[in-house]
Amino acid sequence: MRSLRCLTVAVALLLLPVRASADQIVSFGQLGTTNLFFATNNGDGTTTLASDAGVSITNIVSGATDPNALFTFDAESIGAAETFVGPGGDTGIFQNYEGTFNLTNSAGTFSYLSGSFGGALLLGGEGGTGAVFTANTITFDPLTMDTDLPVFLVDPMSFSLSLSNLTPGLGISGGTINSFSASFTGTADAQVQAQVPVPEPASLVLLGSGLIGLASRARKRWRRA
Repeated sequence: MRSLRCLTVAVALLLLPVRASADQIVSFGQLGTTNLFFATNNGDGTTTLASDAGVSITNIVSGATDPNALFTFDAESIGAAETFVGPGGDTGIFQNYEGTFNLTNSAGTFSYLSGSFGGALLLGGEGGTGAVFTANTITFDPLTMDTDLPVFLVDPMSFSLSLSNLTPGLGISGGTINSFSASFTGTADAQVQAQVPVPEPASLVLLGSGLIGLASRARKRWRRA
């Protein structure tokens, strides 16, 4: 009878839902020092952002890593680029974008993270060599993210790229951001929930048979007593 109780408790614990928690899905950076992120001024008032580069993933949800992953990114501007003055008097440039991204293993057979975004924002100072590209569900909707990792992305929160070594520096040409190349690192955050494996029918039959066997055995012992 004690064995039956222990097995029943163990099964119940396995089937309990896992509480969602905020997590960093991935953090990654490009391989090498060559600029692998590109902005292209299309000459028609729009700018295209793109990258197709090898990256090293320094964290994947549970702390795992992948030193040889692939990152693809494509976005196009929506509306004109504008300058702004921050609270401290610093100037910057922003422009909205829509696009998609995908972070996979080197063979392209497993997606660590993919998604689409609208209303993302590119920030940087006029003539500056650094900028930040951000998509999030607080200010800019929609942001969707999906993964082949064994988790549910309950609430995608943000996806961002930090750009450095902009060449030439950030500026506006023809109402849109000028062409440049840059190096990059990236992060993505979401509220995640671990997947609980669902037993196959055959496994359920075996489990049921085991429980019946233990119950029968316990009943016989009780009768002898």
